[in-house]
Amino acid sequence: MEKYFKIGEMAALNHVSTQTLRLYAKNKLLEPEYQDEQTGYRYYTLEQCAKLDLIHALKSCRLSLAEIKRIFSISSSDELMKILKMQKKRLEQDIYDLTVSRNNLYKVQKNMNILKELPPFGTPYFVYLEDRLIDVRVSETSFPIDDSMGYAQMIRDMQNYLYEKKIAPSYFINIGTIVNKEDFDAERYVTNRAFVNVDELYPERDHLCVLPEGMYLAIISDDASLEKEYAKKLHEEVIRRGMVTTGDYVCEVMAQSPFNENHRFIYKIQVPVEQA
Repeated sequence: MEKYFKIGEMAALNHVSTQTLRLYAKNKLLEPEYQDEQTGYRYYTLEQCAKLDLIHALKSCRLSLAEIKRIFSISSSDELMKILKMQKKRLEQDIYDLTVSRNNLYKVQKNMNILKELPPFGTPYFVYLEDRLIDVRVSETSFPIDDSMGYAQMIRDMQNYLYEKKIAPSYFINIGTIVNKEDFDAERYVTNRAFVNVDELYPERDHLCVLPEGMYLAIISDDASLEKEYAKKLHEEVIRRGMVTTGDYVCEVMAQSPFNENHRFIYKIQVPVEQA
């Protein structure tokens, strides 16, 4: 004799709630097999537990109830494989996006920890940096570093590039600009290059550049209007210490502190140096 289960018994047997079973019945995924004509009670069978297991297995693949219902309605194994392949591709993209977000979260945490150890704003200091990969966008026009409109245009160009390439916007966190070494040495503080830091997950890898490791002379600030003044100060400090630059001048966003009442971003300007 076949064993029948009330909804509460079916729920307890399969470690689900009665609300879940009612939801599946409403969506015609798993309806009670038998109804008592005298009492009107509806019952599930033991065999339906296998279908319930399959529903849960497909849900664990992040398939929606509508997609699972569609799977139950098809009769072609080719169509089933097509659905599963599409879902696999979606999950792989989700995993990639979450990994990128996690990595950038680590970067934000690292930057916030670094901020605790930095000297006061406007004070030159030395810092050793490892080499790192960057993706650079070059604008048609060069702008003075104190030209806020020019800066905004370069930043938007970079943001548009990331959007068009469908690159995770979290890479935009540490946006920066570059002044050529020759221009910095000649005190021409102009730039036409914006960049973002990248990692091993970054999809566009054909034209990446390297910011070389080495000793950098740096200044940190939260006032963008002072960048040119601090760039000159950095140049004077290089000369005062009898040093020479060995690479380009770099300005990059470190963080936007939630404790900053003016909501200014904190940035660092830096140039690689060595003794003359």
